[in-house]
Amino acid sequence: MPTTSGAEPPRFRMPPAVRLWLPVVLSLFVQLGGVLWALNRLGTPDARVWSIAIAVAVLGPAALIAARRLPGPVAAITVAAAAADILLAPAPQGPPLAMIFGVILGLVRGARIWVYVALMLGWSAVLLLGGSSGLDWHPARIVGTTLAVGILIVIGESIRHRRQRARERWQRIREQRARAEREERVKIARDLHDVIAHSLSQISVQAGVGLHLMDAQPDQARSALEHIKATSKDALDEVRGVLGMLRGDDAPLTPAPGLDDIAELTETITAVDVLLEQRTNGAIPEAVQQAAYRIVQESLTNVVRHAHATTARVELRHSHGHRDARGELVVSIRDDGRGGARESGNGVLGMRERAELLGGTLEIATGAEGTTVTAHLPLGRETT
Repeated sequence: MPTTSGAEPPRFRMPPAVRLWLPVVLSLFVQLGGVLWALNRLGTPDARVWSIAIAVAVLGPAALIAARRLPGPVAAITVAAAAADILLAPAPQGPPLAMIFGVILGLVRGARIWVYVALMLGWSAVLLLGGSSGLDWHPARIVGTTLAVGILIVIGESIRHRRQRARERWQRIREQRARAEREERVKIARDLHDVIAHSLSQISVQAGVGLHLMDAQPDQARSALEHIKATSKDALDEVRGVLGMLRGDDAPLTPAPGLDDIAELTETITAVDVLLEQRTNGAIPEAVQQAAYRIVQESLTNVVRHAHATTARVELRHSHGHRDARGELVVSIRDDGRGGARESGNGVLGMRERAELLGGTLEIATGAEGTTVTAHLPLGRETT
């Protein structure tokens, strides 16, 4: 039976501490190193220039420490620091790595509004205040910087979309696994219900017969006890087979029942007279045979438990229907009692599910002359 796992397949992932501190250290090294190099190149400017340059160079990398919890504000701070670096710090400066990391992390973590507003305001402030700060940019540099910002946005958005698609893909896989697990549990529950209900019903009937005949006809009571023993053994074997599916055994302890086993099944019913009429030809898929067997088994169990009938007729025939070129197997169980199958019972629900999983139908008609269960099982599908 498949197991449900929400985890993605193993892949290389950097330790959390490395993912946190690598952008901080790398951007601090590049930006602070670039500012110190620029200040050294300019000679010995006054302390105000030193303090502004160093503060701006440190602000962005320091903000990246909180990028995981506050991606939006961090993106805004790194963009503001990059804009201040352009307007106030000495030129030339190193690349604004802190802003690059802040923008990409903000987009990847969903803080898109923060990123777009920060970039728009920051770049507008640089363009508007650049003239008053003595910046004399060539138009090509303005266009190039704008394109660089656009490329940065594209990179961040592409990473975000790729991660979102990966999450959606793994969510679909998890849902498929969960659905397969639910279907397998329902299938096992149906098998257990059919095996246990039928076996216990037969054991109850034979036990009653044995108790009734124990003194008057001990041979018949012995026969009933032998029947109980055989029924119990068969039921235990089938239950072990179903439980083996839960354990993931490669091969069941007992083969799946099919049409050839229905005759033996009807012979085990002693509470009512069961007549079997089988008119089938050609190869019938194993899934259809197993469904037919379980439907007959559950129907006869209901006849014994609820119908108060004296006879039951089981009919199996191959019908060339219009829905499927291979035709369908028609299974009919008819009794002459009253009550019979109950629409609200778990057994009837299981029979209906078995038919519908094969693309077929199951109908129950109850009247004064008894109850008839009719299942139409297409032969063109192998779904179980």
